[in-house]
Amino acid sequence: MNTLFDAVPYLTAYHTSFLVLAGLALMTLIQNFATAPLSFVHEEQVPGKPVRFDHSKLSFRALRTYANSAETLPAFGWALLTAIVAGPSPALVNGLAIGYFIARLAFWVIYYSGIGKPAGGPRTMAFVAGLLCNIALAVVAIWSLAKIMI
Repeated sequence: MNTLFDAVPYLTAYHTSFLVLAGLALMTLIQNFATAPLSFVHEEQVPGKPVRFDHSKLSFRALRTYANSAETLPAFGWALLTAIVAGPSPALVNGLAIGYFIARLAFWVIYYSGIGKPAGGPRTMAFVAGLLCNIALAVVAIWSLAKIMI
């Protein structure tokens, strides 16, 4: 046995979802690493102090993008892992995971680049798209677990 996929072949159908989860974790870690040079080098933000609110500054957008990623990743990860354990359609779970990943990627690109207005623009739409994928994933997980119990 080389991997958990070898030991539990059932998990192979969810390989894409695990790849998405690992990709999101990596992107969040890269954002964490990037916050210092993007936020503190030009002294626009002060480490350990509240973030200075100014959407026009990359320093603010970098810190907020990372914070948002760190805040949303656990909910996605737990919903995804619970869904995989509960065993709904792998195509559905993988599709929702890919949808979430694409929405988060769009969110990051839009937020870092400063496209659109701070609220109600394309960044908000990308966030909501990801949130809806995450909610759907949690509902699928709960529904599948409820079916097992009945």
